[in-house]
Amino acid sequence: MKNTIILSLAITILLSGCNQSSNKELKDAKENLTEAKRELKLAEQKEEETAKAKEMADWKAFKAEADSTISNMGNDLKKLEIKIETSAKKDEQKLKDDYVKAKSDIQTLKERMDLRNVEFENDIKNFDNKVSEKNQSFKREFKHDLDEFGKAFKDMFKDNVM
Repeated sequence: MKNTIILSLAITILLSGCNQSSNKELKDAKENLTEAKRELKLAEQKEEETAKAKEMADWKAFKAEADSTISNMGNDLKKLEIKIETSAKKDEQKLKDDYVKAKSDIQTLKERMDLRNVEFENDIKNFDNKVSEKNQSFKREFKHDLDEFGKAFKDMFKDNVM
């Protein structure tokens, strides 16, 4: 009987010691999980901030390049205006029509860029992958439109002025 009591007492002590060890390991595991989740969230925030900063830098570079191109077209338009004043009467009306159309096209390009810039400023506040996709799509389309207009404008300038 004494052996049974001693054996029961030894098993109880052993089990309670293991239980405390298990509880401590469980508590440590929960703390490690909480810490890992916090570190993951911080890493995701840092990654988002980095992507946002990259997107903003890309947009500023694109906008500066587009604005410069549009400005150059405006300067070429001024040259055409001067050429109209010195052109022969037979070419004057065609040059004026081309001038008005080119001026309108340049204004449309400026307005599209300004509108997209406002949209970008709003989009960047709620940054996600869709902002980047939307920007890439706009950049492709706008660059294409600028290139096409630039070619047409230079051809018009060459045909009528030179």
